[in-house]
Amino acid sequence: MQYLKTKRMRTLTYLFLSCFLLASCNLNKNNTCYLTGKVVNRNSTALILKKMTDSHMNREIEIQIDSTGCFHYELNFEFIEAYELIFKDELDRWSWRPILFFPDGDTIKFTLYSLQKADSNKIVGSELSIKENIYTQTLKDEFNDQFAFWYQKLDSLESMNETNSDYAKVVSDKIDSLNKEWFWFELRYTEKEINLYGYSKFITILHSDKDRKLFPLDTLIRYYNLFQHKFPNHPYYEISQYRINALKNIEVGGTYVDFTAPNLHDVNTTLSNYISNNKLTLLDLWAPWCEPSIQKSKNTIPLFEEFNDLGFGVIGVIGDIQSKESFIQAIEKYKYPWTMLSEINDKNNIWEKYGIPKSGGSQFLIDNTGKILAINPTPEELRKMILN
Repeated sequence: MQYLKTKRMRTLTYLFLSCFLLASCNLNKNNTCYLTGKVVNRNSTALILKKMTDSHMNREIEIQIDSTGCFHYELNFEFIEAYELIFKDELDRWSWRPILFFPDGDTIKFTLYSLQKADSNKIVGSELSIKENIYTQTLKDEFNDQFAFWYQKLDSLESMNETNSDYAKVVSDKIDSLNKEWFWFELRYTEKEINLYGYSKFITILHSDKDRKLFPLDTLIRYYNLFQHKFPNHPYYEISQYRINALKNIEVGGTYVDFTAPNLHDVNTTLSNYISNNKLTLLDLWAPWCEPSIQKSKNTIPLFEEFNDLGFGVIGVIGDIQSKESFIQAIEKYKYPWTMLSEINDKNNIWEKYGIPKSGGSQFLIDNTGKILAINPTPEELRKMILN
């Protein structure tokens, strides 16, 4: 089991080491950037363009690739921030590597290859690529040889069927330790880049740390203050604030984050009012495309019907939708027997506030004092808590 965990970490390590293409610069007064590029030796017909920080894939722009492999797009923007280009066929397979860039020049030229040859991708016309190239090479110099050495040890142990040996545990622990060193290296690197390059990298660190819980909150807040002081009016300020607050509050024993969102009849409902009327409330955040979150909602129906009269309430929020029509379609399709609210185009930043910026959904059990009792409880766990 430990070996499988390490193998997964190896995949993540190589992915992160090879695909960080965040960049930085000062704000650009020009709000238009012309994107042009050539796709080499692949049959993709479209690229998806989105902001790196968009919570869901609901505001993406599709850029067509012509028969010669060329593409063009005029990007209009208010602030310089990180964007992603994703091959549509990769996205459709749910296996993609984003090409990250900043619109910091009048024209940015891309040369893009297949997923297997993505290290050969080139971006010209953006000064930020120079910074990112330096950072990527620094990462490789610092960690690649060490990771390669210990992963070779694991491969050797696997070939000898010794993955459960004491030495295999030593190797696995060493790789875990290297990963922690790498994550800390990344955070400290941002302190050298108190600019939009470092800020965007810090944003991704905040997102990742929701799961790995590696950095002390006080440390992250110190970095947060450095960036917000330099860029008080940038969109990253609000996003980083949401993510810091989620790290601080959204955990078992923490306190829920209040919000107001409209129901089917466009009547705004405030979560705190709903929570105060129940002994326990399950906040159900889900998306119409996300089967795991839909299944969790379905599993909740019997419990709601059994215990609603005893003070157990459920309030659902449908996210990753672009219109009220999509909201209505989801309600009519699933017919959940509780109050449903809409989060259209991430208007209220609910997913960010709850620390799930790029996930389909999540459930939070909250008591009437506002305390979070459980996150994504199983039906069995939920029943025990209701009866407790």
